[in-house]
Amino acid sequence: MSRNSDLPGRVAILGFARSGEALAKALAEREVAVTVGEAKPRSAFDAETVARLERKGVRFDFDGPKMEFLDGAQWLAISPGVPMDSPVVVEARRKGLAVLAEIEIAWRIAQAEVEGKNRWVAVTGTNGKSTTTAWIAEILRRAGRPVALAGNIGVPLSAFLSERSARDFVCEVSSFQLEAIDRFHPHVAVLTNITPDHLDRHDGFADYVRAKARVFENQDAGDFAVVNDDDTASRPISTRSRRVAFSRKHRCEGGAWIDSGSLVSEVSGRKRSIVAQKDLALPGAHNVENALAALAAAACLDTPEAAIADALSRFQGLPHRTELVAERDGVSWVDDSKGTNVDATKKSLEGFGDGRVLLILGGRDKHGDFAALGPSVARAARKVFTIGEAARAIEKVLSSLVEIENAGTMDRAVRRASEVARPGDTVLLSPACASFDQYRNFEERGDHFARLAREVTRSHGA
Repeated sequence: MSRNSDLPGRVAILGFARSGEALAKALAEREVAVTVGEAKPRSAFDAETVARLERKGVRFDFDGPKMEFLDGAQWLAISPGVPMDSPVVVEARRKGLAVLAEIEIAWRIAQAEVEGKNRWVAVTGTNGKSTTTAWIAEILRRAGRPVALAGNIGVPLSAFLSERSARDFVCEVSSFQLEAIDRFHPHVAVLTNITPDHLDRHDGFADYVRAKARVFENQDAGDFAVVNDDDTASRPISTRSRRVAFSRKHRCEGGAWIDSGSLVSEVSGRKRSIVAQKDLALPGAHNVENALAALAAAACLDTPEAAIADALSRFQGLPHRTELVAERDGVSWVDDSKGTNVDATKKSLEGFGDGRVLLILGGRDKHGDFAALGPSVARAARKVFTIGEAARAIEKVLSSLVEIENAGTMDRAVRRASEVARPGDTVLLSPACASFDQYRNFEERGDHFARLAREVTRSHGA
């Protein structure tokens, strides 16, 4: 593959996780010189993957990197996990390098090389963005469109660059990715909501809101900004593109809302009833919001209503988002490991009856306001089991509202929950914290919970 004339001669990539690996491969195929800097040792990565890229000319600087890995580069590409105040990023800027997210560079390549016209949808927000992104992609697939589901949802955008035909790119983008965009320009940008999260990384809530709002900054009057009109932090954000509001509480002229038990759309200019709320594939108030966001985004792309209704009522959902993983003797076990912040856990609890939840909370604190969980926990939870580093912080603010037991680990929390559960109870993992104190990611945490839940339900039935 010949070199893309829009790309520089050399790119330094900081971080060799999924996005760094995919971008290194894509750039090397386009004859761009690539140097990868990585804090972990060479042994932490698949040897054949590293060797294959080295054969393509990619250089690696493991166990560091040393600042010299920036020498000769015009761009520094950063993985989402790299903070903007990292010493390497600061040095790159001092040297005059453009500091860009992987998704920014991959978007530029796709726009320069595709044969035809891509359509771009970008979804961000604190909660619901993965479900909304996947739901939009499902709608477009059912409408017969070629779709690439990419970004923060799991598959880096760079991984889709070998095919040059036009597609609908539906991308989940995080605040970390948006910090390092420059020209990234979605035709439809969706903001699900903004609540306090990642305050251990951002310089306060206002800085976090600014990062999220960047999803709209390169749009123009011909584009669409889909915004949650019920969300107090999202509503004031101004956009140059056409604003399409959605709400589960009130009418939104030109947008999407609930009317007489149905999800309706006025995006096309005429009010249309799309699907009954009771027929939505996923339960819970938070999923009504996700469905409205997906409906509005799809309507912005003139998607046939039949495809929208079909996907909204048949979508299977994503793992670790209020997923029923085991059930026996009237006790349900629900994995909501993706509930990594306080607001996500609050919304998860909305779907359960009073005093019927045995709740597993805890992990790595992201400077969340656990006191805000108080009303939801007091109503829905019969008992809380805490795990991980944040256990004491949670107990300090919630112990006067609900019985709390410090289980420490997932194994003990599941065992103790199985001992006290009664018919009609739900054992809910919705931690309101990151997973990195005890797990590699929220997926591993959820898988562990699900495995333990299935084991205790089988043993009780023996």
